[in-house]
Amino acid sequence: MNLYAIDFGHTNYKIAIIENKNIISVITNNYNDKPIRDELNSLMKNSLCEKILCSSVLDEGILNSILNKLPEDMRNIFKFFKPEDCAQHFSLSYKHNKNRMGVDRALNLVAASKKTTNNLIVIDSGTATTIDYLDSDKNHVGGIILPGKKLIDNIFFEILDFDFYDEEYDDDIFSTNTRSCIENGSIISAYQSINIVLDKMIKLKNNNLDIYVTGGNASLVIDNCNYPLIHVESLLFEGLVVLEG
Repeated sequence: MNLYAIDFGHTNYKIAIIENKNIISVITNNYNDKPIRDELNSLMKNSLCEKILCSSVLDEGILNSILNKLPEDMRNIFKFFKPEDCAQHFSLSYKHNKNRMGVDRALNLVAASKKTTNNLIVIDSGTATTIDYLDSDKNHVGGIILPGKKLIDNIFFEILDFDFYDEEYDDDIFSTNTRSCIENGSIISAYQSINIVLDKMIKLKNNNLDIYVTGGNASLVIDNCNYPLIHVESLLFEGLVVLEG
């Protein structure tokens, strides 16, 4: 069966082309640069698609505004998954309201749990960075959410009375203009803080451990992390494939 899968993220959307349960390619676009309707129309002209598996972290109103622009026959083959759909593969730590855990986090854990019998951590670095711990008995112990670099930069951008992006960027710890001060600080806050979280998790759960990293900013996590990481670009889509069976 040939499938497409869509990850509706906060900043970008990703479309995966799946053939016989294998992820062939992934396309990433900004919502404003290329509407999903145009990308899907282009793809579906060239190949038949029986189902489109979906993951979304968007506000329901924003998601519906996107879906309403799609043809009805296309919307009818969309299949959305929720965190509670992942409960057959591991025990969620969010007991009272499972669906308040981001479905992207849950899907990442589903996919990672199929790759190892060890305890594992998944770091997903996009608009925000999520860090989740799954033990070898498939119990989601819990996790942490950190702001991504762009979120931190945007806060400063909004409160300053000038555009600091007009200044030249220099990656020196002794920064000499506002842009460099802010961006170097946001890199430390967004990525080196991950080491503090990992240190604490590993100290409390000191067993055989595999650490997976995914997301659009994975390379920055790898560059700043003190631990060996396993990079899996399409981890969320692998989780969707597992759920679809």
